[in-house]
Amino acid sequence: MGSGNWASAIVTPWHNSSIFNETARVKPAIVQNRFYAQTGYDHDLRAFCRKHRILYQSFWTLTANPQILAHPTVQRLAARFRHTPAQVWFRYLTQLDIIPLTGTTSAAHMREDLSIFELELAPSESDAIDQLLR
Repeated sequence: MGSGNWASAIVTPWHNSSIFNETARVKPAIVQNRFYAQTGYDHDLRAFCRKHRILYQSFWTLTANPQILAHPTVQRLAARFRHTPAQVWFRYLTQLDIIPLTGTTSAAHMREDLSIFELELAPSESDAIDQLLR
Protein backbone atom coordinates (compact mmCIF):
# COMPACT_ATOMS: atom_id res chain seq x y z
CA MET A 1 0.00 0.00 0.00
CA GLY A 2 1.18 3.52 -0.73
CA SER A 3 0.08 6.98 0.20
CA GLY A 4 0.82 10.49 -0.96
CA ASN A 5 0.80 14.13 0.04
CA TRP A 6 1.56 13.55 3.71
CA ALA A 7 2.19 16.61 5.83
CA SER A 8 4.62 16.66 8.75
CA ALA A 9 1.78 18.02 10.92
CA ILE A 10 -0.09 14.76 10.35
CA VAL A 11 2.92 12.56 10.99
CA THR A 12 4.37 14.37 14.02
CA PRO A 13 1.84 12.97 16.56
CA TRP A 14 2.73 9.46 15.39
CA HIS A 15 6.44 9.91 16.18
CA ASN A 16 5.94 9.34 19.91
CA SER A 17 2.92 7.11 19.66
CA SER A 18 2.47 3.37 19.58
CA ILE A 19 -0.69 3.80 17.49
CA PHE A 20 1.15 3.49 14.20
CA ASN A 21 3.29 0.52 15.26
CA GLU A 22 0.77 -1.43 17.29
CA THR A 23 -2.64 -0.54 15.87
CA ALA A 24 -2.17 -0.21 12.13
CA ARG A 25 -2.81 -3.58 10.54
CA VAL A 26 -1.64 -2.52 7.10
CA LYS A 27 1.10 0.05 7.04
CA PRO A 28 2.06 1.98 3.93
CA ALA A 29 5.09 0.67 2.07
CA ILE A 30 5.75 3.96 0.30
CA VAL A 31 4.94 7.63 0.76
CA GLN A 32 4.99 9.87 -2.29
CA ASN A 33 5.34 13.61 -1.67
CA ARG A 34 6.24 16.78 -3.47
CA PHE A 35 9.86 17.50 -2.53
CA TYR A 36 10.54 21.21 -2.20
CA ALA A 37 11.81 23.99 0.08
CA GLN A 38 8.40 25.14 1.37
CA THR A 39 7.99 21.85 3.26
CA GLY A 40 11.58 21.80 4.49
CA TYR A 41 12.19 19.01 2.00
CA ASP A 42 10.07 16.79 4.27
CA HIS A 43 12.93 16.39 6.75
CA ASP A 44 10.67 15.17 9.60
CA LEU A 45 8.52 13.05 7.33
CA ARG A 46 11.57 11.36 5.82
CA ALA A 47 12.85 10.61 9.34
CA PHE A 48 9.47 9.09 10.19
CA CYS A 49 9.59 6.99 7.03
CA ARG A 50 13.12 5.75 7.82
CA LYS A 51 12.09 4.87 11.38
CA HIS A 52 9.09 2.87 10.14
CA ARG A 53 10.78 1.36 7.09
CA ILE A 54 8.55 3.20 4.65
CA LEU A 55 10.02 4.18 1.30
CA TYR A 56 9.94 7.89 0.45
CA GLN A 57 9.38 8.87 -3.18
CA SER A 58 9.68 12.45 -4.33
CA PHE A 59 7.63 13.96 -7.13
CA TRP A 60 7.92 17.32 -8.89
CA THR A 61 11.52 16.88 -7.90
CA LEU A 62 12.87 18.90 -10.81
CA THR A 63 10.02 21.33 -11.40
CA ALA A 64 9.79 22.38 -7.74
CA ASN A 65 13.54 22.88 -7.36
CA PRO A 66 14.89 25.05 -10.19
CA GLN A 67 17.05 26.95 -7.68
CA ILE A 68 18.87 23.72 -6.81
CA LEU A 69 19.49 22.80 -10.44
CA ALA A 70 20.79 26.30 -11.21
CA HIS A 71 22.99 26.57 -8.10
CA PRO A 72 26.74 26.83 -8.83
CA THR A 73 27.45 23.83 -6.56
CA VAL A 74 25.23 21.53 -8.64
CA GLN A 75 26.42 23.11 -11.89
CA ARG A 76 30.09 22.45 -10.95
CA LEU A 77 29.36 18.84 -10.03
CA ALA A 78 27.46 18.34 -13.28
CA ALA A 79 30.42 19.66 -15.27
CA ARG A 80 32.85 17.52 -13.28
CA PHE A 81 30.84 14.33 -13.83
CA ARG A 82 29.81 15.26 -17.39
CA HIS A 83 26.18 14.77 -16.47
CA THR A 84 23.28 17.18 -16.31
CA PRO A 85 22.37 19.07 -13.13
CA ALA A 86 19.16 17.00 -13.01
CA GLN A 87 21.19 13.80 -13.03
CA VAL A 88 23.42 15.05 -10.20
CA TRP A 89 20.32 16.06 -8.20
CA PHE A 90 18.64 12.68 -8.77
CA ARG A 91 21.83 10.83 -7.81
CA TYR A 92 22.16 12.88 -4.64
CA LEU A 93 18.59 11.96 -3.74
CA THR A 94 19.05 8.26 -4.41
CA GLN A 95 22.12 8.28 -2.19
CA LEU A 96 19.77 9.58 0.55
CA ASP A 97 17.38 6.68 -0.16
CA ILE A 98 14.87 9.03 -1.78
CA ILE A 99 13.28 7.59 -4.90
CA PRO A 100 12.75 10.39 -7.42
CA LEU A 101 9.65 9.90 -9.54
CA THR A 102 10.26 10.67 -13.18
CA GLY A 103 8.12 10.31 -16.22
CA THR A 104 8.83 10.38 -19.90
CA THR A 105 7.91 8.74 -23.17
CA SER A 106 11.39 9.35 -24.55
CA ALA A 107 13.73 6.36 -24.58
CA ALA A 108 16.71 8.74 -24.57
CA HIS A 109 15.38 10.51 -21.48
CA MET A 110 14.81 7.16 -19.74
CA ARG A 111 18.43 6.18 -20.45
CA GLU A 112 19.57 9.57 -19.13
CA ASP A 113 17.56 9.08 -15.92
CA LEU A 114 19.00 5.61 -15.38
CA SER A 115 22.56 6.74 -16.04
CA ILE A 116 22.64 8.48 -12.66
CA PHE A 117 23.97 5.22 -11.26
CA GLU A 118 27.14 5.69 -13.32
CA LEU A 119 28.26 8.33 -10.84
CA GLU A 120 28.75 8.33 -7.11
CA LEU A 121 28.89 11.50 -5.05
CA ALA A 122 31.60 11.61 -2.42
CA PRO A 123 30.50 12.50 1.12
CA SER A 124 31.91 16.01 0.72
CA GLU A 125 29.94 16.47 -2.51
CA SER A 126 26.73 15.25 -0.88
CA ASP A 127 27.41 17.55 2.07
CA ALA A 128 27.75 20.50 -0.32
CA ILE A 129 24.31 19.74 -1.75
CA ASP A 130 22.94 19.17 1.77
CA GLN A 131 23.79 22.79 2.52
CA LEU A 132 21.43 23.89 -0.26
CA LEU A 133 18.52 22.23 1.55
CA ARG A 134 18.95 24.27 4.75
